[in-house]
Amino acid sequence: MANDASVLSTASPVLEDLFITDENKTMYFRHVLTAGLWQYGWPPLCMMGLVGNTLVLLVLRRDGLVRTSANVYLSALAVGDSLELMVASLAAYPVYAWRLCLEDTTMWTRNCIWAVHHALGNVSIWLIVAFTVERCVVVRFPLLKLRLCTPRNAGLCCGSLLVLAFVENIDLFFLDALSTNATSGDVTCFVPLHYLDDVNVTRPGFNLVSVTVVPVCVVLFCNWAIISGLHRKLLPTAVRHPATRPTVMCLGVSFTFVVCVVPYHVIAVFGRYWPMTQPTRAAVVHSCLLLRYTNHAVNFFLYSLTGAHFRSELVALFRSSTQRGDRLRPNMCVG
Repeated sequence: MANDASVLSTASPVLEDLFITDENKTMYFRHVLTAGLWQYGWPPLCMMGLVGNTLVLLVLRRDGLVRTSANVYLSALAVGDSLELMVASLAAYPVYAWRLCLEDTTMWTRNCIWAVHHALGNVSIWLIVAFTVERCVVVRFPLLKLRLCTPRNAGLCCGSLLVLAFVENIDLFFLDALSTNATSGDVTCFVPLHYLDDVNVTRPGFNLVSVTVVPVCVVLFCNWAIISGLHRKLLPTAVRHPATRPTVMCLGVSFTFVVCVVPYHVIAVFGRYWPMTQPTRAAVVHSCLLLRYTNHAVNFFLYSLTGAHFRSELVALFRSSTQRGDRLRPNMCVG
């Protein structure tokens, strides 16, 4: 994503000059497609994710779901997803929707925003992996779960993943720079020449391995182990057991992660070799990028579909809020 943002500037193109050459026409339609996808797709997606993740945190704080390792992972995932959506609203949305570079800040501030943006995205992915591995241990190794699958170990795992994600993305603090045109005063985001190979080749390939290939392989293997373990225990009875309810929720989250995240990283690496026009490639890349962000916005709906206990606690939350409002309303009228 940093390589896309690095070539965009705050200066709007002059429409009279866009149709002089076919290349300018292509650039114009590419920017129109990209901007349209982000202007109309991002706001509802972001709001849906923030509201949904807030509801997840409120439900997980209820007495029926606290003090479990699954609660720690799901809470950390909700916080990470919310922060990722908020930071993306600062880092990605202005660039892709409005062609705005964060020129009002210093170069270091802008680079910090992009580094945090990538780190939070990586943390959210690896939290899903860690949660899936933990559920695999619960199902396949019940004697180990009492020692390994504790809230304390889950908290340590979440903290370690956060530190590793920032270490992995530390190079983004030095990646981009700002250049001011002496004549027009326009500010342009660009990548220094000695970092071009990192942006165009090294980083996309590394991301493909570290946040796609390895996590997907681990998730698919663990999901196979979980499903086979539940089947061995007579699936209908096992699914209804309280200890395996978070496992069913985990299956929905992990499979959704595979569907949403893989396309973007694959096309970021191999898309340049596919026979597509620039407008088509831009539409495909940014559609896949929005699909990747969808992974941070839909967990509330997945929990509601796959978690019976989660649904019951959600209903209880709304009922308690309604009853509290009914009790306060007469007092407000009397006052």
